[in-house]
Amino acid sequence: MKRFKFEAYGYIKDMFAQHHMVKRVILSLISIVVMGFGISLFSVSGFGVDPFTSMNMNVASTLGIGFGTYQLIVNFIILLYVIIVAHRGLVGVGTVFNMVGCGYTCEFFQNIFEPLVKEHYTMSLRVPLLAAGIITLCFACSLFFTANVGVGPYDALGFMLSRGVKLEHKWTRVITDITVVLIGLVVSGGLTSLLHGNLSGVHNIGIGTIITAFCMGPLINFFNKHVSAKIFNVDYERLSKDVAFFMIKGALLKNSVPVAVRQGRRSYKMIDAVNPIR
Repeated sequence: MKRFKFEAYGYIKDMFAQHHMVKRVILSLISIVVMGFGISLFSVSGFGVDPFTSMNMNVASTLGIGFGTYQLIVNFIILLYVIIVAHRGLVGVGTVFNMVGCGYTCEFFQNIFEPLVKEHYTMSLRVPLLAAGIITLCFACSLFFTANVGVGPYDALGFMLSRGVKLEHKWTRVITDITVVLIGLVVSGGLTSLLHGNLSGVHNIGIGTIITAFCMGPLINFFNKHVSAKIFNVDYERLSKDVAFFMIKGALLKNSVPVAVRQGRRSYKMIDAVNPIR
């Protein structure tokens, strides 16, 4: 019980350790809405969605439940595992926003857009929808990451795996992405269809999924440097060029604050120098 109280106290202190937390929390919430909007454009284009979403959509469809509800359940299970095993700096209020809001927001916008594009579902419409979806999703991810108030449950798995197997995060992310795509294919019957040459039996996976796997990282880094870093007044280049390292660095900084408090005002200046958010 004492350990639980200590951890709960630690989570609360971590959550409010950074400057301008109100701004960070609000923009983190906005980023989730924008993220859901981008994923819905992605989905409506018919060119597939990002790996984690493809698994959740395929499994939810097979089970006959809503995508938002299924994604919430999966994220909750992952979050419990992360809380038990991982460094608590990876979890914050943004983690909750991501867990609860992303799936339902996507489902909401998708229900609006699908009837609108149904009558004009041509390549001249699908390609712009795909491009808009990818750009919007990458911007939203950049805003969410740079807010640094928690990592999404699925993203946390990549960080944890990277630390456990001593591989760079970009490779562990490839491993997790391939794994979730395969799970979605197997459960939905898409893998069997693919092996028999029936591409029509493969759902929510396509060229968009491949583009996302190779382009999201560079695009997110672009938005981090030129947009999100300016919004939050963060010297992103000084922290790292890699989003994964940036998030881990932020987590370590947040968790060092209780020690800094005991060491006095000078330690706060040291933290501000590394994470200059005014």
